[in-house]
Amino acid sequence: MTNNNPEKRQWKKLFPSLNVATDQTLSCLLNSSRLISLEKDDVAFSSGASCQHYLLLIEGQIRVQLLTHSGRQVVLYHVNAGDDCVLTTSCLFAGDRYPAEGIVIKNAIAIAIPAHQFHSVIEDSMIFRQFVFSTFSKRLTEVIMRMELSYSSSVEKLLVQKLLVLGRHKAMIKITHQNLACEIGTVREVVSRRLKKIEKKGWIKMGRGNIELINYPKLQQFSLI
Repeated sequence: MTNNNPEKRQWKKLFPSLNVATDQTLSCLLNSSRLISLEKDDVAFSSGASCQHYLLLIEGQIRVQLLTHSGRQVVLYHVNAGDDCVLTTSCLFAGDRYPAEGIVIKNAIAIAIPAHQFHSVIEDSMIFRQFVFSTFSKRLTEVIMRMELSYSSSVEKLLVQKLLVLGRHKAMIKITHQNLACEIGTVREVVSRRLKKIEKKGWIKMGRGNIELINYPKLQQFSLI
């Protein structure tokens, strides 16, 4: 990881707890690790594949999703810049194959640490070991909370919450009804019906492949009920 590469330099800001100044083993690991680039719609990992690398995402976003026995896609979580992947960590620890797939939804750059080096440094570096276990615990808690929310909230409320997250920095959201259905764990027909109901309230306006949020206060109020 050479210092003249701006993507490689910014890992220190995204992963501040990886203090290489006091850990020579960790410093050598990160300096020798390579960067991988993934484009939108690339498959970061597929269901049934063996786990070859531990990834630290520097840029972009990866959607981790599961295909159920009924053929429905369910989004488990997203990996954003500054994150690692809880499923990858789990597979590395257990030596299992991926039970789900990771799809790149924003062009991504990640530090790739080969599996054998990951296991070696876990043993030799206390800082790296603490980082991996603490982030694994945090991400696992987030996934459990997401699942709990999915079972305890109505589809309409989940839909509004997802729209607010997607529209945090913009009023116009480009997304299909099918992708929204995957995000909240339901089917497209249900999402379409609920969106029409929300549109009739005057909170959103639907277009072809996009949704405009036109009444933030009402949407936020409903999401908190």
